[in-house]
Amino acid sequence: MYCKGWRYYRDSTLLWVTFFVFLGLCGYALRYPVYWIAALLFWMLRIPFRNAFYFAHPYRRSNWISETFLDFREVTFNSRDGLTLFGRFLPGKNHATIILLHGLGDTNSNMLIHAEFLARAGYGVFMIDLRAHGSSDGDTSTFGLCEADDVAGAVDYLLHRADVNGARIGALGISLGAQAALRGALKTDKIRALVLEGLGPSILSDHGGRPRSLQRWANYPLNWLYYRFYEFMIRGRDAGVLEVIGRISPRSTLLIANGTKDIYFSRLFFEAAREPKELWELPKGELGGAILQDSRAYIQRVVTFFDKALL
Repeated sequence: MYCKGWRYYRDSTLLWVTFFVFLGLCGYALRYPVYWIAALLFWMLRIPFRNAFYFAHPYRRSNWISETFLDFREVTFNSRDGLTLFGRFLPGKNHATIILLHGLGDTNSNMLIHAEFLARAGYGVFMIDLRAHGSSDGDTSTFGLCEADDVAGAVDYLLHRADVNGARIGALGISLGAQAALRGALKTDKIRALVLEGLGPSILSDHGGRPRSLQRWANYPLNWLYYRFYEFMIRGRDAGVLEVIGRISPRSTLLIANGTKDIYFSRLFFEAAREPKELWELPKGELGGAILQDSRAYIQRVVTFFDKALL
């Protein structure tokens, strides 16, 4: 049974405190209008704190799965740092297996559409709930810092199965799942191919150096505060994507970018990555929704990538 830990209660208490302080400033402002400036500045300070809270402690959803033709086996396994995690496994005809990693606030059931087309292509699939999500343990989501141990634990589980070829393991992650896949691949060389969709920045330096546009200058202090608050909540800081993505080589990487913002970051990461690498841009797509924009092209691109890298 999942129980919230002390970090959640500490951070939620601080979030409520900031809200009541803001209300107090508004009360003073009704009598002394000059306090509206203080109230506005404090509200701007609360925005990155609130965003950091929802990233560190996402709402936990049920991992109920809709009707599907796939006969999954529900399993539990351990992350490398000792958490009990939940997943759904289906062996493949070609003994290659793809670990499917969901986005922030989602569960393994959100990867069902990916599991179905990969299973049709002969692949085994292992959909897991990352820590602090679904039916897995943990109360803090760390955007890849500790989720790397979740992915490495999933690989350890697969290596003990007779129906999995340990030399044919890949990973497909979306948003948080992309961060987890990237960091997990740094912990085990058994992941031979990665599809990273919606891979975003994890620290301020991932934004591409000094701001050059007015909008980026305006967002810079809020981004700086967000990362400081987030690092406080998760009690840690990892190296940025730009620093680590080149270490994946010579394993194959496919970056999928949806929309203008996602494309901006994916181009930075693609330039920092080493061969073999691919970048697929969908200018009209939404974060994590590439398969919904053009499912036929998505399926063909992903399956062809895994076939080339693993088979």
